[in-house]
Amino acid sequence: MDDRQTKTGRAISRRQMLSTAVGVAGTLAALGLSAGAANAQVTKKATHKDAGYRDSPNGAARCSTCRQFRPPSSCITVESPISADGWCRLFAKAS
Repeated sequence: MDDRQTKTGRAISRRQMLSTAVGVAGTLAALGLSAGAANAQVTKKATHKDAGYRDSPNGAARCSTCRQFRPPSSCITVESPISADGWCRLFAKAS
């Protein structure tokens, strides 16, 4: 039996093998992208307690100077509402 023959005895051409491989790879890539998008939508923000959030600044560090703050009262990483004069342990100074 030839190495390229299936159990039915039909030969598989290189073109068929490559075409099938490309189709499988494309399908797997599409599934990976959709799974990644679903995970991004499910990502939860930290609670005020978990982030150590408080309504007062920590010296010069305050939410309004953090790169994660979104005016008027939200944050990329901490649940809303957020005060512009607040602060948390996840503070990242905006450059």
